Amino acid sequence: MPQKRLVGAGAALLALLAAMLCRVFLLSTDTVYAANAGQQAVSETALPRARGDFYDRNGAPLTGVVPRWYALCIPGDGSYAALFPYVPYAAQAQLYAQRNSLRPFLVEVGQDLGAAGVYCCRGAQRSLPVPIARHLLGYLDGDGHGVAGLELAYDDVLFAAGDAEVITCAVTAQGSLLTGQTPHTSTAQAGSGQGVRLTLDADIQRLAEGVAAAALQRGCILVLDVDTAEVLAAVSMPEFDPGDIAKSIAANDTSLIDRPLAAFSAGSVFKLVLAVAAYENDLDWYTHNCDGYEEIAGQIFRCAQGHAHGLVNLRGALEVSCNCFFANLGQALGPEKILETAQRMGFGTAAAVAPGLKSAAGVLPTAAQLQNPGQLAMFSFGQGSLTVTPLQIAAMLNTLADGGVLRAPAFVQGVVDAGGTLVQPFEAPEPVRVCRQSVARVLRSMLCSVVEEGTGGAALPRAGGAGGKTGTAQTGQYDADGRELLNHWFAGFWPAEAPRYTIVVLQDGVLSPEVSSAQIFARVANGLLAMESGAQTPQTP
Repeated sequence: MPQKRLVGAGAALLALLAAMLCRVFLLSTDTVYAANAGQQAVSETALPRARGDFYDRNGAPLTGVVPRWYALCIPGDGSYAALFPYVPYAAQAQLYAQRNSLRPFLVEVGQDLGAAGVYCCRGAQRSLPVPIARHLLGYLDGDGHGVAGLELAYDDVLFAAGDAEVITCAVTAQGSLLTGQTPHTSTAQAGSGQGVRLTLDADIQRLAEGVAAAALQRGCILVLDVDTAEVLAAVSMPEFDPGDIAKSIAANDTSLIDRPLAAFSAGSVFKLVLAVAAYENDLDWYTHNCDGYEEIAGQIFRCAQGHAHGLVNLRGALEVSCNCFFANLGQALGPEKILETAQRMGFGTAAAVAPGLKSAAGVLPTAAQLQNPGQLAMFSFGQGSLTVTPLQIAAMLNTLADGGVLRAPAFVQGVVDAGGTLVQPFEAPEPVRVCRQSVARVLRSMLCSVVEEGTGGAALPRAGGAGGKTGTAQTGQYDADGRELLNHWFAGFWPAEAPRYTIVVLQDGVLSPEVSSAQIFARVANGLLAMESGAQTPQTP
């Protein structure tokens, strides 16, 4: 009897095992069940999004996107071997490194490889067909996010502009496709279509970049609209390749510095602050007999080449850029009045360029430091610890050109929708009156004399006249032969009557430029003249 029971139990166990094996076999061949099970192991791979664009003030695109093909490399299906001959050399390392990945991944390829059995999708990549305003716009990282300039400041807006598309795959634990399954692409989130409109004028920007390429190895050019202080052109040299940042880093050539926003020694362009302070404090009558040098608190200060200018007033001192005059005028004014005027004109304060992006503030010495007469003398003609940005100098000249009203220079108008309508303006500070309109008018006249009769003669354009101020600043930096490198400035406005443009040129850390900053100013003004006349921009002389 016990033996029969054992046989029966064994038979029952064998029957149960057979049923289980049949069930496993049926499940393994049931594609519907496999698809349902695959929902428990879904892999989503994001395609690169089409980034939003920058536009100039007239709506002309400054950037774009180009189509790219991306192949889906799926573990275990032979994708690695099939893809390797088609991927660019730079991507082969990525493909090799991820060959044993447990999830599908994307690799950029030069064409659609669908005919070769590889699942491919079209994506997009930021493009600068002819790079423009590189330093202002900035550059991206390998994931398509901004890491510098306006690309970083508006990364959240620009990154969300294109549709967020994903490739969905039902995969096994090893990352390979489930039997009978194919990848499919869908839109996970619709893009906003937004972009960013700048104040730049693409034609004027190209003009300034062309002048810089021909005559400016190291420095910057700024062009502002006098009435609004909007920046129409901003050029920084040397340039860099936004697609190969590593090259600029390796070169260590300062090409990644956005010079319009950086701080430099000022030199004589800062004398205009003392000129404004003199008028605002009833010292416009001040005169000085220049012997070419001046001893103040035991220190000797000299004019350029030790030239003795004789008896000069404010107009004459600006024309010949007399250091001795301004060193003594500074003593008469005192540090507090000069600092007050400088601060009202924006010096020592960072300028807002975009959300999270500011210029350097520069350095204003303190009133305590300027109690030293020697320090005050150097500060009065733009030397010592003083540093300024080209943007601050542009704002100062624009203030005089605009009748004494300081308007914060603007680079960005704001965020626009897909139709180009401004939906999020960039708020600029309210204008501030810095000096009386009559004072600004007289100082404009003096700056025109600098170009017509003084040190700025090379800045005179072909028509319209101009006003401006030269400046040469010591830097404390020296070349291999022990010669000091200098900052060479020219800052002015064009035309002389009813100015429309403020133009600032800086050549920094240069011993002696082949083309002076005043000459570069004239070339830009001549180009603007040609553009306004409807003529082709003339070749630079």
